[in-house]
Amino acid sequence: MLGTELMEAQEDFGAMAEAFAAGNTEDLMQMTGQGAVQEKVGLPRLNINYDAETDDGKTLSRGTWKMYHEGRFIFADEVILRPLLRTFEYSLWDAEMNEGRGGFAAKSVQRTAFGGMFPDSAGGNKCGRLTRDEENSLEKDDPAYLNSRAVVCNQVIYGRISGTFTDADGVTVEVKDEPVVSYFKRSGFKPMADFIDGLTKQSKLMAHCEILLRTNKNKKGSVTYWTPMPTLHSTVSVSDSDKELFTMFAETVKGHNDSVMNEHREAAKLLSNDEDIDLAADFDDADAA
Repeated sequence: MLGTELMEAQEDFGAMAEAFAAGNTEDLMQMTGQGAVQEKVGLPRLNINYDAETDDGKTLSRGTWKMYHEGRFIFADEVILRPLLRTFEYSLWDAEMNEGRGGFAAKSVQRTAFGGMFPDSAGGNKCGRLTRDEENSLEKDDPAYLNSRAVVCNQVIYGRISGTFTDADGVTVEVKDEPVVSYFKRSGFKPMADFIDGLTKQSKLMAHCEILLRTNKNKKGSVTYWTPMPTLHSTVSVSDSDKELFTMFAETVKGHNDSVMNEHREAAKLLSNDEDIDLAADFDDADAA
């Protein structure tokens, strides 16, 4: 069963590229992750800035969009994002790793569909995220429950970014149709999922849509946070360079998945060996009795 699911985790990106070239909107919606939601190698990453200042004390505006570009971070109140591919991924962050600098304890493969298995680098599925019913069956102090609540489901969007940015010194930086990846998770997950779901209901291919992204400020008790606020800006045609970029994105996802699956297999072997050791110890205890 697990072996079948692992095979399903490897998306047929060749078929996706063919559908993209043929302009088959309905197939592309399903194949590129624009179907209904049931969930960086060499790419600039777009996210919301939570830093109040730079390391050398320059003041920054929290809640703006932030991206690393040509050797420094740049910021904008609003950007234009055109998604070409959407995937989903689970991850578990461990703040104690790397001498307190933090790191991922586990990451799953990326898939364009939200259902099914998500083999992860720790040898398990979905980095230990449980279903709601499974969580409800556990005590709130159960390690499996606590681990599950710490796991994040990421909505990963690969596309093109445009906008007027400034760096920390106030220098204007114009960005036009640059490749980008962005991870929408936690409070940012639903706004983007709902927006893309709306495009799907209107039979709009997201690759044709330029999305104006602003942010919305929220407060919950003493915590201030920002969520993405997407609106449809305009529609455009898919170019030959878009098709080439889509192929590059597909290769990036495949590379990620291959790496995770290699780690998954190695971790699964270790888990299997540990289980064998525990089983042998049980037999030894039984013999001693």
